Amino acid sequence: MNFEKFNTLVEQRPYYGELEQPSVVSEYKNAGCGDGYRLYLKIKDDRIEDIRYTTTGCSFSLVSLSIICDLAKGKRLNEALAITPELMESYIDGYPERRKNYAETAIKALQKAIRDYENGTGLSDKDFISKKKILELLREKGSLANADLRKANLDHMDLSYVDFTNARLEHTFFSGSKLTGANFSHAKLTGAYLNNCDLTHACFENADLRFTKLTGSKLDGASFKNALYDVGTRVDQKYLDIFSQMRQQGKEIYLKAQ
Repeated sequence: MNFEKFNTLVEQRPYYGELEQPSVVSEYKNAGCGDGYRLYLKIKDDRIEDIRYTTTGCSFSLVSLSIICDLAKGKRLNEALAITPELMESYIDGYPERRKNYAETAIKALQKAIRDYENGTGLSDKDFISKKKILELLREKGSLANADLRKANLDHMDLSYVDFTNARLEHTFFSGSKLTGANFSHAKLTGAYLNNCDLTHACFENADLRFTKLTGSKLDGASFKNALYDVGTRVDQKYLDIFSQMRQQGKEIYLKAQ
C-alpha cells in the first residue's frame, strides 16, 4: 500500500461534499462497520458528469469513496458498473488484507446509486435537505428549533449557539462541525454523527442520543442531564462520566439479541 497516496487522499478528501441539483442522491450503509455513505450523481446522456460523496466513516471510507468517484466521473453508466476492486486497489497500490472490504463496499455504494437513478428510488426532496436550504432556514427563522433535518449533511459548519430544540436530527451528519454552546435540548439525535465536533458547553438535556457517535468531540462543560443513551452511544474514554447524567434505554433489546 502506498501510504503517501493514502494520506494525501485522507487530507485532501477529493470529491467530498454535496452537489447542487444532483440527478440522484443515494444512501448506502457499510454493514461491516456501520459507516453511512451518501453519493450525489449528476448524470447527462447516460454519462456521470459529476459525482460527490459524504460519509460518517473512517479514513478507509474517505479514501475508497474518493477513489470510486474519480474512477466513475466521466464514465457511461455501464462502464461505471464495471469498476472492479482490483482497479480500486491499483489506485493506492493495494489495500491491507483486513481493509479490502472497503473497496468492495464503495463499489456497491456506486452500483446502488446508479440503480437508484435508473429506478427513481434515490432520496427525494422530502428525505434530503441541502446545506444551502438549511442556511436559508436559519437566516429566515434565526434558529433550527423544531426543524426536520433528518439525514441532513451539516459536516464542517460553524453552528455555534444555534438552537436545535426539539429538532428531528436522526442520522444527521455533523462531523467536524463547531457547535459551541448549541442547544440540542429535547432533540431527537438517534443515529446522528457528531464525531470530531466542538461541543463545548452544548446542551443535550432530555435529548435522544441512542446510537449517536460523539467520538473525537470536545464535550467540556456540555450538559447531558436526562438524555437517553444505549449501547450504541459512543464517546471517548475521558468523557465516560457524562453517562452518569443520562438515562439508559434500550438495553433489553440488545440483551435479547445475544
